[in-house]
Amino acid sequence: MLRKLRITNLALLENDEIEFGAGLSVLTGETGGGKSVVVTALALLLGARAEREFIRHGADQTIIQGEFSAELFPPATVQQHGLKKDQPLIVERAFSRDGSGRVKINGAKGTVTELRNLSAGIGEILGQHASQALLDETNHLAFLDRFGDLTSLCDQVGLAYRAWRKVADELARTTRRKEQLKAERELLLFQQKEISSATIQPGQELELTQVIKKLNGARQLLSSAQMVKEAINDDEAGISGKIALLHQEFERMRQMDESLGEQVQLVNELAYQLEELSRFTERYGTSIEDDPQRIVEINERLDELYNLKQKYGGSEEAILEFLSKTEQRLKELPDVDQLLESIRKETETLFEKYVGHAVKLSKKRKEAAKKLKKAVVGELKALAIQNGDFEFELIYEEEKSGAELNGTRVKPNEHGLENGRIMFTANPGEPLKPLVKTASGGEISRLLLALKSAEAAQGNGSGGLLVFDEVDVGIGGQTGTEVGKKLKALSVNNQLLVVTHLHQIARFADHHYVADKTEETDGRTRIMVQKLDSGAIVKELDRMVALPD
Repeated sequence: MLRKLRITNLALLENDEIEFGAGLSVLTGETGGGKSVVVTALALLLGARAEREFIRHGADQTIIQGEFSAELFPPATVQQHGLKKDQPLIVERAFSRDGSGRVKINGAKGTVTELRNLSAGIGEILGQHASQALLDETNHLAFLDRFGDLTSLCDQVGLAYRAWRKVADELARTTRRKEQLKAERELLLFQQKEISSATIQPGQELELTQVIKKLNGARQLLSSAQMVKEAINDDEAGISGKIALLHQEFERMRQMDESLGEQVQLVNELAYQLEELSRFTERYGTSIEDDPQRIVEINERLDELYNLKQKYGGSEEAILEFLSKTEQRLKELPDVDQLLESIRKETETLFEKYVGHAVKLSKKRKEAAKKLKKAVVGELKALAIQNGDFEFELIYEEEKSGAELNGTRVKPNEHGLENGRIMFTANPGEPLKPLVKTASGGEISRLLLALKSAEAAQGNGSGGLLVFDEVDVGIGGQTGTEVGKKLKALSVNNQLLVVTHLHQIARFADHHYVADKTEETDGRTRIMVQKLDSGAIVKELDRMVALPD
């Protein structure tokens, strides 16, 4: 419920604070007295577009502040803004001549979008020129669902749709990636086979490099070994012969000088070592391979290792690590055909579930549309639109791959299998037209009143603030009284503010306000909005009676 409305520098209204109560409030005054300024202020507070022209002449900015009681806000909203029991929620909207603006929600910075979302369901401006829910066809289906108490089923349809679409989108993505996934798997299998068949062993390249070096020098090694052998064992110039001569002479010398025993021993050791060196050279020479084919094989293996290093890393260890990762990826990468089949089955199951809920919702919407038509036509007759007609049109869009409904394939949506719009005519013989294209402001206002009355009669209304503008256009007398009765009945479960020229409507008010335009001593014109006491109400009603309907 709106408790207070503070308006600063909006059009001709300089500074005013209006306190509101529950039930039916009316706002009256002379034509041009400023009643529309209050409606504009409320519209801005509910998220309407702000224009620089709204700012009072001579002022830099307009500020509008509303104080709402929190009982109509969802628990999540109450929690989000830190509200406590019986604590008001204060919303502020300001905009300046330089085009800047601000929104504050309980003192915290907000946006106009957040303001619109916050106000949805707690405040609505009803009139031909008001930018509000029922003059936007995208909201019509939600109205029908609320009237038919179908919100819970709508939620089920929405959940089922989103679950289906999530898996269907995954199916589409996987289908598009099918060849890519197959190619990836084939590449991984090729890499696995290529590396595995190479039987990589760390250190093998170094070992083979040393072997190939030896093989490439085989002939030189054989020649050198032969020369060493000959140098040691040559009969004439061999080292062995010279060592024998040394041994002979030192032995002869030792016989004459016992102190040379150590030198004799040293010569003996040289002879022994030389013999060992000779045997080694012989063995070494016989061990050397002179095998050109083996050289070819080792070079081929080294080339293979080089190529694998170029592809998969700079060492045998890196190649083996790549192989490990490849095998792990192959385990993680599912078979794409099996995956597609699995997703396809899940998609079909979820789609069938969605269709089941959506078809059920469609049937109930048809029933609700018939019920709404009967209720609204009855309300229209009471509001002096005796020959008016009303229809809630359900609109289906055909789609070959859509859901089957009554033998036709229709496009599925998150809100169900249909869209909807309100159709209306106030004149006999005239075709039904979309509500948004209906010309008469008074007739539209009364139709909106009929819709809200029908909704309230179902017990499914929002219970929020409803502002009726132009509801009395083109009516008077007994019709005005009937409109007043409807408004009074609607105010039992809603807070109503009605802008009216009719005393027949004003008499039903729980609270009466007057907008008055005056010229001040400074030569400026100002609008003031006052709440009337019982005596002032009588005078205002007398003034209204004196005016022609």
